[in-house]
Amino acid sequence: MPDKDDKKPKEDITLEEDGNYGPKDPEKKDPKEKKPEKSSREDTSSPESTPSVIEGVRRVPVEEKTELSSEPSSEEEPSEESDEPEIMPEKKPKKTSDKRTEKPERPAAAKSEKHEKEEKKPASSFGKAIRKISIKKWLLLILLLLIFILAMLFLFHKNFRVQNIQVSGNQRFSEEQILEMSGIKEGDHLYSRIGGSWKEILKLQYGKVRNRIIHSDPYIADAKVYPHYPGEVYIEVTERRKVAYVAIPDGYAIISDDSVVLEIETGDVPKGIPEIRGLPIRSAQIGKKLDLTSSEGYDICITILGAILGADANAADDNTEFDFLSHVICVRYCENMTTFIDLDIPGSDHVLSVKLGSLQTISDDMTWLRYAIISGDFADKPGTVLDMTGSKYLLR
Repeated sequence: MPDKDDKKPKEDITLEEDGNYGPKDPEKKDPKEKKPEKSSREDTSSPESTPSVIEGVRRVPVEEKTELSSEPSSEEEPSEESDEPEIMPEKKPKKTSDKRTEKPERPAAAKSEKHEKEEKKPASSFGKAIRKISIKKWLLLILLLLIFILAMLFLFHKNFRVQNIQVSGNQRFSEEQILEMSGIKEGDHLYSRIGGSWKEILKLQYGKVRNRIIHSDPYIADAKVYPHYPGEVYIEVTERRKVAYVAIPDGYAIISDDSVVLEIETGDVPKGIPEIRGLPIRSAQIGKKLDLTSSEGYDICITILGAILGADANAADDNTEFDFLSHVICVRYCENMTTFIDLDIPGSDHVLSVKLGSLQTISDDMTWLRYAIISGDFADKPGTVLDMTGSKYLLR
């Protein structure tokens, strides 16, 4: 049988500071009792205190971390010991010593959307190649369109069509005759007739039209034909002037100052131009130079005729209508390099023969002779020969 004392509840026995056992005072706490462990959310300064990452726990970005006080909260007061094990809160990962920041995991939906976008996007190099090809194609299309528009404007715009033709330098021929020689008509393309030599092409000139005009008539020495935007064409003509004629077996041939045969006629000699005598002529053909056995005497005669024309040109400002060339009857060349000019003096019934010397002063000599004829110095004098070979002019 148990003792009565055994029915009484046993009091908690505890060890006192003096080593004696005694009843446990619920209000008196053991000073040596361990304090509750710090919360797992407490920051640790050393990397050694960082716990390992537990699988299945979602990682939180570093920015969202909040430091908690090292002191335990009132709610986290240690409870009395119980049979159930205490579940400690998991500690959040801290930055490691190598300062690598772990990226937070995104939700599964965001991951799937990003994965789908990455699958849809082509590779970077391939995408760049596609973009480059497309840009080149667009640029090529734009360039072709601009070329097409410019070509249409160049072909059909009225400013690129001949609207006006201006002719200058013509005295013997009319504008209609020059236009007929050129073959240019209004409405033609402004640049369709550019051609000829490389120099003419670079200068945008009508080389073939120029040659056609020159070969149309021997009186035309030269021509320039060129377009001028918008819609204009200029034709500048240089005509030859007949300065003398020479006797040939079939009649006479009219020549220019550059020795080209302009006309071949029969019958009476023309008036107003001098005759060249004493030349060894072999043949004459229109549009070509005289065929001579020796050109020495011919060059001297042409030089004298050129000085006579120059005297008339220099006196054009004097408002005198005297034509020196028309009063020259002939130019005679002698074998000993001596040349004579026969003149028809106004107001006199005889012919004056002028003996010429060196050709170095021929221009000054012809200018003085023209002035003396206009002044009437030879009208009342009986002499018929004027010697101009020396330093002084002598009338005999």
